[in-house]
Amino acid sequence: MHVHHYKIKEAIVQESRRRRGELSYRGKPVAIFEDYCPEVVEQRTVYREVMSALYQRGFKPSLLYPARLRITTRDGGRKYFASVEDAKAFLATQPNNP
Repeated sequence: MHVHHYKIKEAIVQESRRRRGELSYRGKPVAIFEDYCPEVVEQRTVYREVMSALYQRGFKPSLLYPARLRITTRDGGRKYFASVEDAKAFLATQPNNP
């Protein structure tokens, strides 16, 4: 769908995140995602592998716009990485078990 006002779009996206897995239309599940330009999609794609490894080790990674990695550590702290290389270097210092 097209939304003409940025604030309305942001409100829709935030609400969809809050209700993840609960949105439905006529009994069928609905998912809402932001649409990024091809350059941003490409920047974000390079983080897939390291994000998967972080999930497996018990971290909670997320990508901030446009392509900056934030992880929530096991103790609730947050770390930010501007590149995949920085994230991989951090991951190499962490134990393999969650």
